[in-house]
Amino acid sequence: MFQNVLIAEDQNTINKGVERTLNELNIPNIATTQYCDDALLKLKAAFRTDQPFDLLITDLSFKADHRERTLKSGEALIEAVKTIQPNLKIVVFSVEHRIGKIKNLIDTYDINAYVEKGREESIELKKAIHTILEDKMYCSPSIAQLLRNVDDISQTDQYDELLLQLLAKGLKREQIANYFQEKDFPARSLSSIEKRINKLKVLFDAHTSEQLVAIAIDRGLI
Repeated sequence: MFQNVLIAEDQNTINKGVERTLNELNIPNIATTQYCDDALLKLKAAFRTDQPFDLLITDLSFKADHRERTLKSGEALIEAVKTIQPNLKIVVFSVEHRIGKIKNLIDTYDINAYVEKGREESIELKKAIHTILEDKMYCSPSIAQLLRNVDDISQTDQYDELLLQLLAKGLKREQIANYFQEKDFPARSLSSIEKRINKLKVLFDAHTSEQLVAIAIDRGLI
């Protein structure tokens, strides 16, 4: 089990809830902070004294207040931490559900777990910690499903992002087909475009093209 854990969370009640969950796992040393700058200072100090933290649990969003800040988000904290302690295990604990942003955290910063805040957050935090101890990646089930959908799309057709962008600009299906024909892209017929849009609707559980675009934007895909 982890021995030294740092929680970076600006909401005091959530901070206490995470700390209580860690206590239930019998983790002996738990530190908390409400600011990313303070979290980085604590991590640096622990690393210099040869008693480094072995797990960071951080939110992504930190509200501004009267205090001047250098690090204004959990993502900025993670980036800074990786330059000091590259092998530190990191759990992101957030309400963020834009899948593009989450995928970037996984691909760019190699986070070890993404736990979505919600009703089952305590159970999921425990699952995440046990999963990390086995050197495996953990994501909340709803986020994991969204990631699988994105992977399915990228593996099936490299023009999906462009198709969504064109839909977001208000182009009709006929206009998209004409654009694809001008660029000599594969699957450029009107029927192919319609089939692809319908498949995207199924993947993202969207009923209309407008809803599909809204979901893609919300999840950070376009």
